[in-house]
Amino acid sequence: MTQAMKEKYVKLVEFLGDVLGYNYEIVLHDITDDGASIAAIANSHISGRTVNSPMTGFALEIMQSKKYLQTDFITNYKASTKLKKKLNGSTFFIKENGKLTGMLCINYDNSEFEKISNEILRLANVLPNEPKLPTTEAVEQLSQDIEEIIESVLKTHDLDISDLKPKNRAECIAKLYENGIFNIKGAISKVAKYLNLSEPSIYRHLQKLSSDSV
Repeated sequence: MTQAMKEKYVKLVEFLGDVLGYNYEIVLHDITDDGASIAAIANSHISGRTVNSPMTGFALEIMQSKKYLQTDFITNYKASTKLKKKLNGSTFFIKENGKLTGMLCINYDNSEFEKISNEILRLANVLPNEPKLPTTEAVEQLSQDIEEIIESVLKTHDLDISDLKPKNRAECIAKLYENGIFNIKGAISKVAKYLNLSEPSIYRHLQKLSSDSV
């Protein structure tokens, strides 16, 4: 996004953080040709992330699949932090001429209210007689570093990096590419280190994947 637009959204993050309060984490993702990064964050105590943290795997998948072309926002999806805290997430897509240039995300932590309501129900002797509601699997994991996202993607696809042969490395890079990992700013150097490859090797794999997808 343009510098002027970024400055406006950074102020909006600060405003929403103050207005909505302690239980709401507000995150602005800046998306450029160099990759995506967090440009601003309010109430970061909720997930422990900072402006140096990467975009989530869920957001990267949205970028890669171009789901943002079908809608302007998504709401009420489940998210979780590294410490397994359950959150409700919503994302607004910032677009310029149809191109995604940013995402404004709001993550709501209702654990305190849930604890209070459960205690009230327990005191009223209601909760024990109520059927348990099925839990919904979180679709977004709020990671604090790129390595966590890389590891999560590879584990999801049952890819073991303990003894990586050239063919296995190529498969790992392909899956990371499919999941949009390389949209994160600085991802190439991180993946190269994680897979014990040189950065030029990663670039060659990406060029092949890019040409194959045309």
